[in-house]
Amino acid sequence: MLHPNKPAKCCSYCGGRDHDFEECPKRKADAEKEEVAREPEPAARAEPGVN
Repeated sequence: MLHPNKPAKCCSYCGGRDHDFEECPKRKADAEKEEVAREPEPAARAEPGVN
């Protein structure tokens, strides 16, 4: 073994072996894109008492 005390890393999101799931750059980028897509568009604000 090369480094017996070092835990093996393998990202379950993209399959990369140089990082784990929490540090995955692809997962973070996809999450940011999804967050932008989920943001609602500003709706017209209704003023109370105005019809």
